[in-house]
Amino acid sequence: MKMKIKKGFSLLELTLVLGVGTMVAFMKFQDMKNEQESILASAVGQQMKQIGEAVNGYINIRYDKLSTLSNAAGTGTDPGPRTCSGSVCEITYQTLINEGLLPSAFTGTNANRSSYKIILKRDGTTPNYVINGLITTSNPWSEGGKTRFDLLGKAMQTAGIDSGMTKSNTKADGYNGSWSEQSTSFNNITKAGQLVFRAGYNASLYSAYLRRDGTLPMTGNLNMGNNDINNAKNITASGTGNFGSNVNSGGNVTAAAQVIAHNGYGDTITLGGDAAGNDYEIRLGTAKPLTLYSPSAGNYTTVLQVNRNTKIDQRLGLMGYDPNELPSGWGGGLRTLDVYAAGTVGTGSGGTVNAYMNSSGNIYASNDINAGHQVNAQYVWASGNLNSNYIHSNGNIDANGRINAGEFVYINGQANIGWGCSPNGVVGRTPEGKVISCVNGVWSGSTGSPVIRTAYASAYRFPGAVAYCAGSEKVVGGGGQCNTAEGYVWLTVSRPNGDNSWYAGCDTTKNITATITVYAICQ
Repeated sequence: MKMKIKKGFSLLELTLVLGVGTMVAFMKFQDMKNEQESILASAVGQQMKQIGEAVNGYINIRYDKLSTLSNAAGTGTDPGPRTCSGSVCEITYQTLINEGLLPSAFTGTNANRSSYKIILKRDGTTPNYVINGLITTSNPWSEGGKTRFDLLGKAMQTAGIDSGMTKSNTKADGYNGSWSEQSTSFNNITKAGQLVFRAGYNASLYSAYLRRDGTLPMTGNLNMGNNDINNAKNITASGTGNFGSNVNSGGNVTAAAQVIAHNGYGDTITLGGDAAGNDYEIRLGTAKPLTLYSPSAGNYTTVLQVNRNTKIDQRLGLMGYDPNELPSGWGGGLRTLDVYAAGTVGTGSGGTVNAYMNSSGNIYASNDINAGHQVNAQYVWASGNLNSNYIHSNGNIDANGRINAGEFVYINGQANIGWGCSPNGVVGRTPEGKVISCVNGVWSGSTGSPVIRTAYASAYRFPGAVAYCAGSEKVVGGGGQCNTAEGYVWLTVSRPNGDNSWYAGCDTTKNITATITVYAICQ
């Protein structure tokens, strides 16, 4: 009978098997630990995001209290707790539970067994205060004396862009370095390793709120879903307004630039003009006439009224006449049927009248008058010599040469220095008998031409200023001019201020800034 020998494991083989088994078990344990830590970090981040969103909601509903730094009333309308000092208010997780922003089961301690500290800070100036907040964990995340920045980073990935961490005891850094806060602004930054969350005006999540008091701006397009916007007061836009139908206004329509419209052929008509020519324009896009059409107006009724001068660069035809239908050699101007003038019809150039006929029946010609028939006259006017013992005129006496008097010249036309006058060069006297002359549209004495002194001021609603004459001058007149960038402004007062200055003031009638220039006419 043959015996069989059974072989077992050698000591080396057994050692290798046990070593490999131990390593596998350790690696598996490490994987399990990492997975548990990742779950813990995610839970901590989710809890921080939850309380951060609740703080944003709190700022939204309690802005009026936070902007005035008011302590909580402790009542049902403002339960608190909330304590304010300086520019800072502090609340707790219980405040958010009392306001219904967190569930009643919220414990105020995160999965890493750390509580929270919530600081809200008022920034800006009245009346446009903004509220910024910072939530921090009270305890840093550390193990064995080492800060677990890795787990803080995982928690931030869950908490989102408004989350951050402290790497020192004085500064908190936001997600991907997108923001930072200092302990000088938020005293809940105390040590490295804290998980933090930004809330309020500067926070990204807070942009989801649109406050009725206008303290939060839109960060994206407002889509009304084919619904109306009613009961709006002023609408201000920096871009373009596109309307698919009519634009109706119960008041003025004001455009900072040109208004462009189209006729039925698609041709443009532009109202307003460009920055050349120092004028307003109605610009026609094509070579077609501009027609003012009033179908309800009867014949010979007024459909166009201009209350100041009108200048036409080329010819004008009336009563249906062609403005180009003129005698040979005539330059043209007005082509019509009859001319009926209540004043004067004259000819000349450069302000010189060579001939005229006025409504009083006077006819004047500076050169020859040729008549095919007789000329009947009650009076005779001569540009040459006119000899008489006595000459009396109910109107002007015109002389192309000098006027010589063998004795005195009596001037009865009276005015005061500083009054307006026309034309330049006429001579008069003051009531006291001082000879004065018209210089640059102002009566001036023989002491010299008047001087205009100015003063300028800018103020909120009621600008006013005083323009002073020099020490040796006296004020003889003055005025003021008001200006504002928007709305209307009125010149409410313009008067002498003593005998050497002039005062003027304005009123915009509403709270806007206006300027005034005051003019003093000094002699």
